[in-house]
Amino acid sequence: MPGRVKATAKFSGFEYQGGFADPVFEPLRIFSATGTVYRALKPWNISPQDVKYRAGALASTEPIVTFELAKKHYSVSVAMAQFVFNSNAVAWDQAPVIIEIIGSTASALAKELGVTVTQHSLSISMQLGITGKSIQELTGALSIPLGYPASDTDFFGFLLYTKDGVVFTVDKSAADPNDLFVRIVRKYKGTQDMDNMAKELYEDEQGLANALGIEIE
Repeated sequence: MPGRVKATAKFSGFEYQGGFADPVFEPLRIFSATGTVYRALKPWNISPQDVKYRAGALASTEPIVTFELAKKHYSVSVAMAQFVFNSNAVAWDQAPVIIEIIGSTASALAKELGVTVTQHSLSISMQLGITGKSIQELTGALSIPLGYPASDTDFFGFLLYTKDGVVFTVDKSAADPNDLFVRIVRKYKGTQDMDNMAKELYEDEQGLANALGIEIE
């Protein structure tokens, strides 16, 4: 897009947490659901060695069993109070597959354990390499309302909470101080449509990119 600064995603991670309305405080029941979840995930290149068990989980949100999919590109973990999807190399063209994996997992758990997912958290994290400008030049002007001219600002990061449950984080990357670190978190309650939640997260990403004057690639 004309006038935008190119931002290359050196790292992009996505996580979905689906919290159960009523946790299953019986680890053996979680173990017993392994076969049902495994069969639900078979379309995504999973084999028996991709199923990992963890003994002695200390909290209800700690994973008891983890399924690694698509040559370890994706993972699904099941705990007593939630299930979690993770990927550390994502792009938006993968959204239909990810949505299908999450939906299949939720359906399998509902069938085997009788759980209902009523709490949802979606987050995307990115390390962005900026081309043509330093991150000081990119963000320095944002400090002007605080009384600091752009020339006196090394970097302007921020943390924004919205009333509808969105959290935006913009900071220097810990991996490379010349890069941007961006994280967006969206939370929902009740029965939700995964396609709609993903759409809103995408719109959040585009809105943040517009605010920073960057085009994420």
